[in-house]
Amino acid sequence: MGDIYKIREFGYLEKGMDLLIARQNVVASNVANLSTPGYKARKIVFEKAMNAAIGGGFSMKETHPKHFPLNLKGVYGVKPAYKVELSGAREDGNTVNLDKETMTGAENKGKFNLFATVWTKHMKNIMMPFDGAR
Repeated sequence: MGDIYKIREFGYLEKGMDLLIARQNVVASNVANLSTPGYKARKIVFEKAMNAAIGGGFSMKETHPKHFPLNLKGVYGVKPAYKVELSGAREDGNTVNLDKETMTGAENKGKFNLFATVWTKHMKNIMMPFDGAR
């Protein structure tokens, strides 16, 4: 199963889930520092870069059948952008907004669960021909 990520959809899902995990870690860090004076909340953004990598913009041909699909290579090159929240600081200089972090965490969890569901469905489709052979 080491080559499963060469299937474009699995590569997209893998990278998307990795980025969602990174976002959840940032949210957890922000919440953990809710009471830390001077702490600046961080935010992670990757959607625009991911969409650009998936969309491609122009098409090229693969020159060798063992190469990854070209637009999949772009997905693996997507790096998240970390931004520091400077507005909304409390008296102690902390910019963590618990309501905002809770909302971001919940949205993120929903997206991750969706990706996991799609992953599972794709795996079932791939394994379907082999199920009758057992």
